[in-house]
Amino acid sequence: MPAPGTNRIAEIYTREQDRFLRFIRRNTYGDESLDAEEVLSDVITHLLERSGLVAGIENLTAYIYRSLSNRILDRRRSRKPQISLDASDENDAPLFTPTDTRPLPDKELENSELGATLYQAIDELAPAERAIFIATEIDGRSFAELAEEWDEPVGTLLSRKSRAAAKLRKRLAHIHNTSKESL
Repeated sequence: MPAPGTNRIAEIYTREQDRFLRFIRRNTYGDESLDAEEVLSDVITHLLERSGLVAGIENLTAYIYRSLSNRILDRRRSRKPQISLDASDENDAPLFTPTDTRPLPDKELENSELGATLYQAIDELAPAERAIFIATEIDGRSFAELAEEWDEPVGTLLSRKSRAAAKLRKRLAHIHNTSKESL
């Protein structure tokens, strides 16, 4: 018996396959290193492996499009050429000369105050909202991974994160307005 959600994934894949491929090709135009069929296969395989979580996803088609976008970005990041900082050009001069990148004292103080305000605003969130915000934004964990670990539906985690972000935006709006005025 197939896992719950497998039929739903197969149905959407069959119906939307051409659109998914066009979407991938449009977003990878000019990047021959990314094969559209390979990206789509990778995302669908990943979903099928976690088909138990699909039941908690209300709009699976949108979720697949977001997964495709994320996979394209992941592949682009992993294929960036590496440049050695120790290599030199034809004049034997180093390609990279370290400079003092420390911020000026007033900027350092401003950044410190901003950080303190941000951490205080995060601390004021409800525990569940704070946990999902920190796990996704600071620790970089995925909603699917957290849903499985915390035994919560993905939709619940998404709404908690949305509420947390809205509260933080409201709480920190004065900082955003102040930075606009100083420009």
